Amino acid sequence: MQFYDFEEKMKNYPVFTASELRSVFFDQKNIIIQVAFWIRKGYLTKVKDGLYMLSHMKDEVNPMVFAGKIYDPSYLSMEFALNYYGIIPDIPGTYTSVTSRTTKYFKNSFGNFTYQKVRPEFFTGYETKNEKNISFNIATPEKALVDYLYLNKNKIKDDINFWKEMRIDEDFKFKYKKIDLYKNLINDKKVNKLIKSVLAYQKNVR
Repeated sequence: MQFYDFEEKMKNYPVFTASELRSVFFDQKNIIIQVAFWIRKGYLTKVKDGLYMLSHMKDEVNPMVFAGKIYDPSYLSMEFALNYYGIIPDIPGTYTSVTSRTTKYFKNSFGNFTYQKVRPEFFTGYETKNEKNISFNIATPEKALVDYLYLNKNKIKDDINFWKEMRIDEDFKFKYKKIDLYKNLINDKKVNKLIKSVLAYQKNVR
């Protein structure tokens, strides 16, 4: 197969897995061998084992869309999602995600990707969005906040200076019913206290 023919079939899917390749090119038994050859040629880029992209799309694809494909199931959350929604201004140096699997960390040429484990029943509260024909999962603003507080509860200081340093947008309107839903799922006294504290801070600085 010529690379042009391959590219024509995959042009709308610039990031793809080995299993996706096999489903598209089901009649090509040696497609993975061909992919390895194209990687050496520089036509394709390996994000990780079993995950590839069209090399000429490297500068056009936001690395956040890799997060769910690098380690699945997962969804972007915590600091990354809070920044994505404009709730905190600081851009995190890591693509922070939540998973129902073992906690993991990956580093590649596109960035650092962390995955923190939660109980299966708490693996909820995310939406599927799309960027350049690539779908990715990201927590709702409320779940991103609760995930952050829950997974960092032993590092967070419950005082006004901590929230000031985070520079939480005082004008962002959280949906309190959603926060209550996730709070009840966790049922953790310290997290409940932190939720109450950060929402009170946000209200008082308006």
